Amino acid sequence: MKGKIQICTLLIIVFSVNCYCQNENSLSSKDKIYGLSLIWKEVSYNFAFFNQIPDLNWDSCYQDFIPRVLESENDWDYYLELQKFMSLLQDGHTRVFTPVHLRNKYYGTSIKQLNTKLIEGKVIITRVLDDSLRIRGMKPGMEIVAINEMNPFIYAEQYVAPYVYASTPHDRQLQIFSQNLLSGRVAEPVRIEVKDFDGKVERYSIYREPWIMEEEMLTGKPLEFRVVAKNTGYLKINNFVGSNSIRSDFDSIYEKILLTDALIIDVRENMGGWTDISQYILKHFANKPFKTGKWRSPENIAAHRSWGSNIEWFESGEYEVAPFTDKVIYTRPIVLLADESTFSCAEDFCADFLTMKRGKIVGSKTAGSSGNPLMVKLPGEGVALICTKQDFFPDGREYVGFGIDPDIEVKPSIEDIFQNNDPVLQAAIKTILQ
Repeated sequence: MKGKIQICTLLIIVFSVNCYCQNENSLSSKDKIYGLSLIWKEVSYNFAFFNQIPDLNWDSCYQDFIPRVLESENDWDYYLELQKFMSLLQDGHTRVFTPVHLRNKYYGTSIKQLNTKLIEGKVIITRVLDDSLRIRGMKPGMEIVAINEMNPFIYAEQYVAPYVYASTPHDRQLQIFSQNLLSGRVAEPVRIEVKDFDGKVERYSIYREPWIMEEEMLTGKPLEFRVVAKNTGYLKINNFVGSNSIRSDFDSIYEKILLTDALIIDVRENMGGWTDISQYILKHFANKPFKTGKWRSPENIAAHRSWGSNIEWFESGEYEVAPFTDKVIYTRPIVLLADESTFSCAEDFCADFLTMKRGKIVGSKTAGSSGNPLMVKLPGEGVALICTKQDFFPDGREYVGFGIDPDIEVKPSIEDIFQNNDPVLQAAIKTILQ
């Protein structure tokens, strides 16, 4: 049953890979060919979304990458080639995780110093988290006009875009200009030029620190709650990771939710987790059964292939989720906040919410990437993940590769960032109080 098995792509690797100290040049030519061939083989049989990339000749791509991996100078460069190979599939749940010991040296992040986003066609600083940068005058709303002395768009296209895994253009844009834009070698700070509100350009050197992004889901609070305007509750769900305490944590918060007159649930910046956790939360707001989505997965029957059969599918229909019968159900108005940073199981949460007909979604289109990945261990302790499942609304509509549209579209402007406004939340409060 889907609710018991779907786990966010970024989480699987945490429990599945043993990291140990290893030489940076340990892979032989034989290892490199094997790793590439293993990805090619497993994708060929198990990848669920070849229908969304009809012009891609996967076999030809494999042949093209054979000399590229053999010519790679070291293990890190080899894995960069594997990342480029896998990114051709254009799926957010299909990717290569490079070995942790290599990322600790070659892939650092600056997201703990500042955050960025493409807004109104400009690379805008959305948060300044480092005190030293604040003291020097960096503020949200300022524009990055150069990275390492390059135009930021040229820099992004050359050094970031080839390694991005995304199912939709808007998710791709988010990953390029927000999550990965200033990432790179840990020992080398990234140099940026920032234009302030008077047009003056200031130069900054931003340090990077090791970042194992799949571990980010295991840190911080998964749930936050406060009361906003006119006794409206605001529940921020940062992830649906199945920790031992998340159900009890939600139960504690739920006692406070029951005291509110309306509720806003925010799944922006939620990278996913376990579907049974998301449905556990939703069942508190359902006063009648609701259907969850359909799914299908490639099915390979050798005899059928020998008779010339095309790809076949194992299909699972929707199933019904029953509400709690031993709890007080919250029946007051609800609005859900989502955007392009709403990913994986968080999108399934949105799909189920819409199916329940419990309220409107405010924000922008979700990332458009969900599914259940197959994990393949690679030479040198890397891991490949391959999406094996297509997900649908109960009525058969697709959202993977497209995203889920909001009922009310609201996007932050540069002025909103500068003024520290959250127009999505403001629109939700206005909607729910009408």
